[in-house]
Amino acid sequence: MLPIVRPRSQEIGQGWWRLIQLWRLLVFSGAVVGLAWVLLEKGWWVKTAGQVVFHGASPQEHGTLVAASPLQFPTPLLAVDPSSMEQQLRRLAWPTLQVQVQRALAPPQLVVHLQNTTAQAWARRSFADRVERGVLDHQFNWTRVDGHHPLDRFPVVRHHVLVEFWTPGRQDTLAELFAGLEHLQTPVQTIRITADGQLVLGTSQVLGEVHLGKPDHLERKLATMDHLYAHLQRSGPPFSYANVDLRNPDQPNLGLSEG
Repeated sequence: MLPIVRPRSQEIGQGWWRLIQLWRLLVFSGAVVGLAWVLLEKGWWVKTAGQVVFHGASPQEHGTLVAASPLQFPTPLLAVDPSSMEQQLRRLAWPTLQVQVQRALAPPQLVVHLQNTTAQAWARRSFADRVERGVLDHQFNWTRVDGHHPLDRFPVVRHHVLVEFWTPGRQDTLAELFAGLEHLQTPVQTIRITADGQLVLGTSQVLGEVHLGKPDHLERKLATMDHLYAHLQRSGPPFSYANVDLRNPDQPNLGLSEG
């Protein structure tokens, strides 16, 4: 079988077509890069605080929020890291603040959506040289409360409970514990977390301190505590109890006060 021989003119035509296609691609790419450079250098800049739009905040709070953000003017819009800005505002503005930052290209703006959510409880944790006070947000994460947080912007605290000696890694335990407390009659004023992770509840004079021990079988332990409280409150305790040991919910131990 004889090989197919293309005319030389056809080969030259195909070569020119490829060169034209390559030239068009280079021109188009250069135009895109040039346009992007022009927009980045001349258009996509945050030059003033007026280009930062806050939804969920009053006009009076605008300057305070801009000052609390990591922005420095002027700055390229595409150089702003929304997640970093969100963390900074949450940390410096006020507790339990939910923040969402978006970049808008036309016109160049930063759009910030704010929502102040309900805190779960007040909290306190101790260090060797100081005691810090704060609140636990909707996910039971710690947020410090100090003089930089205006009192009139404190969130509503859902539970009138003080969590003492809060430490990281207890969020799931506290979520389960608070979910159980919502359905109980026993009034709980404090939740203390010991150094080895055991739970101690400060309740009314009927039961005193309730030692739950490790955060296992919480549902059974809380049900036993509530049963004891209801029984002792109804019948009237013959003694003054200082504490209740519910580390084993099947064998609760009531400790008498020294008085």
